[in-house]
Amino acid sequence: MKKLVSSILFAAIPLILSIFMLAFPARVTTILFFMIALYILYGALRELYVILKVDVIPNRLQTFSVVKNAVNIILSVILIFLSFSRPDIIMKVVVYIVAVDLLLTALSDTVDYIVLRRLGFTDILALDVVLRYVFSIIMFFFPSFISSTFIKIAAIIILIFSVLFMVFSVLSYRSGKDEIIAEYEEEK
Repeated sequence: MKKLVSSILFAAIPLILSIFMLAFPARVTTILFFMIALYILYGALRELYVILKVDVIPNRLQTFSVVKNAVNIILSVILIFLSFSRPDIIMKVVVYIVAVDLLLTALSDTVDYIVLRRLGFTDILALDVVLRYVFSIIMFFFPSFISSTFIKIAAIIILIFSVLFMVFSVLSYRSGKDEIIAEYEEEK
């Protein structure tokens, strides 16, 4: 029973989030861009730390990466500031700032990927590079889609999965309970 309650509570969090996304898409967009800014900031700081710590990387690549990450840090601070101070502007300006940043980062990560692959590292950045290109292209070509339709579609998907998770939690609990009863009856 304890596992069932924890599973249902775990599924309730995305359920509440999806309802909030459907009810207040503008606020969710502000929060979404704030989270993207935090992601960009974290990634830039992490990569800057690694670049400055590792001595294997050539100087030209290291300089390029430091400049790229400095730009990412500045853009993410601007995004964080705009997310809370001017939410009315956020959809007009921030979508393009994020798209440019993702595109520049994807280009830079492509160079990093090629150099790191020549140095013998595994395909660390491959998925990240592809996702950054995809998201930047979507943001460039469909900025209004990001602000309205995307939030609604994401909310509906989250809502469906959280309800399904709750249903499967109950079904799993019931089937487990039936198995325990069957084992108990066999032992008699």
